[in-house]
Formats: sequence, structure tokens, C-alpha cells
Amino acid sequence: MHSAPVQAFPGPLSPEDMVRELEQLPATPAVLPRLLGLLKSDSASLGEVIDLIRVEPSITARMIQMGSSAYYKHHGDRCENVEEAVNRVGFNQVYKFVSYAATAHLLMHPLDSYGLTAEDNWRLSVSCALAADQLADHVGVDRSIAYTAGLFHGVGMVAIDTWRHRQRVNFHFDSTGLPDETTDSERQALGFTHASVGAALLKHWDFPAGIVEPVCWQYQPHESREEPLLTCLLYVAKWLRDAAHIPDELPLPPAPDDWILETLQIAPQGLETRLYQVRDAFHDTGKLLQ
Repeated sequence: MHSAPVQAFPGPLSPEDMVRELEQLPATPAVLPRLLGLLKSDSASLGEVIDLIRVEPSITARMIQMGSSAYYKHHGDRCENVEEAVNRVGFNQVYKFVSYAATAHLLMHPLDSYGLTAEDNWRLSVSCALAADQLADHVGVDRSIAYTAGLFHGVGMVAIDTWRHRQRVNFHFDSTGLPDETTDSERQALGFTHASVGAALLKHWDFPAGIVEPVCWQYQPHESREEPLLTCLLYVAKWLRDAAHIPDELPLPPAPDDWILETLQIAPQGLETRLYQVRDAFHDTGKLLQ
């Protein structure tokens, strides 16, 4: 189905300009770079991690809610505080749980410009994060970095859609599917893509280059100079994100280019096995978040 032609914005505008105009976007994801730093530090204590979580009331509430969920019912009654929640879920899982809590308000709302429901937006984000996490050990990169790049790979779409509403302009971006998705219509309307906006936003939040760079070059992995391995990983994670939710009777998206798979040392026939792993991980995550 084709929509009306994309309306061109009278500009000039840059991704950085757009981010500067969006000061009211939820700031809670900015806690994640600090948490990453703590979790990677040999000298960081559990108390420091808990103190950081407490800074954001919404994250604290979500952590307690998760620790009290049926998934952890074998631990006893409802959690009374964040310390108990962290002890229940385990230190190694804290980052993922805080990521869900910090991004829930940002990622769980519809993107009218892209024809995505809130459920679509969340499914794409979490599936890509889980796929990147699955690939990280094989590729030999940090799992938290890969997971975060996957989780935020579409955050530029959130920024563009929010900006569109505030500017009262009527954009609609059509997706042609992988590998280009909505980039052609974004360039026609804005002169840049959501990948550039997402990278600018993550940089504004002080995320490390290992996350910013893959998000920036997710459609052009051959252009990545600082993080080519992570950028190729994100490219394949997006393929797994889509393939994992396609019914078995339907064809899969076109496979990633051979050079990308070779860079990651992944055999083409191994992709199908991984997509089933992503399906299972998404199912388990859904049960946990319920």
C-alpha cells in the first residue's frame, strides 16, 4: 500500500539540530552509559550500582516490579526495595533489566510517521537487542555494548516522530524492507536518515562510540571506520530481528551480503539456527516482562 508523497521540510536542518530541539525527550536512557561504566569497573560495588538505579524513580519502581514478578516467585513475597530486587534478579542481569525500565517510556509508544504501533516499536527494539546479544559471544565483542546498540538502533525514528508532532508537519515514511527500510523517504523529506538522528541522540546522552558508531552506519556498514565489527553485527542482528517474527510458511528477507557474514565469521546456513534462538529469547523476555 502506498501513502501520499513525503512532504519536504523547508530546512536547513541537521540531525544535531533536531536533537537540540528535543530537550523534552525522556532522559532516563542517559543512566545506561553510567551503569555500563560501573559494571565494567573492577572496583565498582553493588552499592554504587544500586545508588545509580535509585537516581531515577521510574527505574527503581520498574526494578522492584520485575523482582516481584511471577518469574521470580520462588524467591518469596513482593520485593520491598531495589536492593532486594537486584539480589533476586542477579547482578549479571541488572543491566538488561535497567535497560527495559529506562527505555520503556521512550520505545513503547506508536510511531505514526512510520506506521508502527507501540507493540511494533518495542518488538523491533527488543528483538534486535536480543539478536545482537546472541551474536556477541560468537563475534568476540562485549555483550552489553552489542545489546545496547540493538536496543537503540531505531531510536532515531522516535526522535523524528516526536519532532514531527511538535513541528506539526505531516511526514509518512514508507519502508521498502531490508536492507534500506525507510531511508529513501527520510532522505527525500529531511536530507538524512533516522540512523544519523539516533547516533546524534546517543552521543548527546554520552553513550560510547561502540554504540553510537554502529547505529550511525547501520545501513552502510562498509563506511564504519571505528567499529566495523559491531556495525556488521548490528546489520545481521536487524536481519534476525525481522526473520525471527516471520511465519515459517513465508520467505525470509534477503540474506546479508557475503562480506558482512565473512567479517563476522558466520556461515549463511547458521543464520536460520540463530533466528530460532532469537525467537526463544524474545518469548522468554515477554514472559518475564509480563
